[in-house]
Amino acid sequence: MSESSLKRWTDRGLLQVSRTAGGHRRIDRNEAIRFVRARKMSLVRPEILGLPGSVAANPEIDLTTLENPDEAFLELMRRGHDLGARNHLFQRFLDGETIAALADGPIRESFDRIGELWHHGPEGILIEHRATEICVGLVIELSKMVRNDRAGPRAIGGAISGDEYKLPPLLTTAVLQEHGFRAVNLGPNTPIEVFELACFTDDPEQRPDFVWMSINDLPPEAPGLSSQVIDFAARCVEENLTLVVGGRTARELDFDRVPSIPVHGSMTEFAAFVEGWNAERN
Repeated sequence: MSESSLKRWTDRGLLQVSRTAGGHRRIDRNEAIRFVRARKMSLVRPEILGLPGSVAANPEIDLTTLENPDEAFLELMRRGHDLGARNHLFQRFLDGETIAALADGPIRESFDRIGELWHHGPEGILIEHRATEICVGLVIELSKMVRNDRAGPRAIGGAISGDEYKLPPLLTTAVLQEHGFRAVNLGPNTPIEVFELACFTDDPEQRPDFVWMSINDLPPEAPGLSSQVIDFAARCVEENLTLVVGGRTARELDFDRVPSIPVHGSMTEFAAFVEGWNAERN
């Protein structure tokens, strides 16, 4: 693109810039990525934006026989092709797919299938562990590519005690960041007492505006955990603090005592709720 095009877009407010001490325009990397995604542009030299120069490069795997892009990502993850998986996911992100759509599409599809390999012996465990670590790295990189709104609402959350899954908390944090939140991930296996300490502080600078809880595994050896979660949800309602619950086993809990607590089964549902919440707040 030409310098005159950049100037025209910045003058029209389509591309946000800051000014250096010398009066020169400076474009933040994440703002440039946002603009490229919004206008569905092709990147000729992605390395200028700190992206791998091989984004969209074809991996040394024949993916032409596969039915859809999600199948291609699954095959890359199954084979441990970290660079190919990275290129594939980043290109779809740059083409405009949201993090929520990627979470519910290629990532969820892949782990639904790869997760079954766990039961097939050491090779299946190897594939599952390797794919998890590849995907964790990809989600962390994606979260760094969204615009950071320092004035956005504060959000905090994590997975409950006994829930060891890394990806759901990371993806939830990335979705919130994509919607302008200052999101803090407490990670997997977070005791309810930690949620309480983080959420019910008297310090207005630390108190979150929004809390989320990931429930993908309810350990049978902790029978009192369900009531702890419900008690925490009830206190959030009392303190006028928005709590959102999601995950594979979230609907197994009895939220009749706190019917106002939204429970979501997908990142797309969660993202839609976040958009509505943001619109009401603004």
